[in-house]
Amino acid sequence: MTATASRSALALLLIDLQNAYFEAPELAAVKDELVARANELVAAAREAGRPVVLVRTEHERDRSTWTINMHADDEGFAFPGTAQAAYVDELDTTDAVDITKTRDDALHGTCLDEVLTELGVTHLLLGGVSTHSCVAATATSAFAHDYHVAIAGDAIASENTGLSEAMLEFLTDEMRQPVLDQAASLALLRDGPADA
Repeated sequence: MTATASRSALALLLIDLQNAYFEAPELAAVKDELVARANELVAAAREAGRPVVLVRTEHERDRSTWTINMHADDEGFAFPGTAQAAYVDELDTTDAVDITKTRDDALHGTCLDEVLTELGVTHLLLGGVSTHSCVAATATSAFAHDYHVAIAGDAIASENTGLSEAMLEFLTDEMRQPVLDQAASLALLRDGPADA
């Protein structure tokens, strides 16, 4: 394996740091701190030459991409070109790969797996919102796709604490996906995974 491929074995993957999700009061209350920590991870990844992948949700107005619960509630959101669909202004998106999804799982129906394979990525550091839904669904799917995943525990947030705690326990115990504090997340980005 070349040095470049080795350095790319780890990617930072941040999910749904877009305006629509911070309309929830629980997420709005932690937005500034969460985005600051995410930006710190982005800077560390960039400095270490590691890919930064940003994933956002968008849904078509014609309902063609809506989920079952969106149809049941007769309510769409994050339509292309709207403020809801945009990343929060404070997020550092410079040189990041941008992936659009329509389901909680960022690997479902997207080119994410192909992009990661092309970049030589085998390990992911995962952050974003919401912990109990999109972060957990992506982490579980990444496990099924044979990616080694660590969760950036200080760069995730949720509007449902109980479900988040349960999902993180599941990911740690069953999927062997550690939840790292900010210092450990930064160290992982700097030094890379031990088994890469």
